[in-house]
Amino acid sequence: MVERTRPPLARLLCLALLGSIFGQGCAFVPKSRFEEAEKLVQSLRAENAQLKDSTLTLKVQNQDLAQRAVDDAQSIRALEVANDQYERSIQGYQDEREQLRSAFNSLKSQVRTASGP
Repeated sequence: MVERTRPPLARLLCLALLGSIFGQGCAFVPKSRFEEAEKLVQSLRAENAQLKDSTLTLKVQNQDLAQRAVDDAQSIRALEVANDQYERSIQGYQDEREQLRSAFNSLKSQVRTASGP
C-alpha cells in the first residue's frame, strides 16, 4: 500500500483555519457586554423563580379544584339518592291516595245503594 502524505502547506493552512475558528472563543469581552450578560442572567433567574412560584400556585389551585370536584360529585350522588327516596315516597302517597279514593267511592256507592233511590 502506498501512503499518501499531505503537503506541509495544506497542513499549515488547515491548522491556521482551526486556530482561527477556536481562537475566537477566547477573545476579550468588553466589560459593558459582560455586565449586560450578567443582568440578563439575573433577570432570567428572577423570571424563572417567578414562573416556579406561579407553577406551585397553579398546582395548589388544581389540587383544590380537584378535591372540590370530588366533594361535589359525592354531594351530587347523595342528592340523587335522596331524590330517588323522595320520589318513591311520593309515589307511595299517591298510590295510597288512589286506594283511599277508590275505597271512598265504593263506600259512597254502597251508601247510596243502601239508602235507596
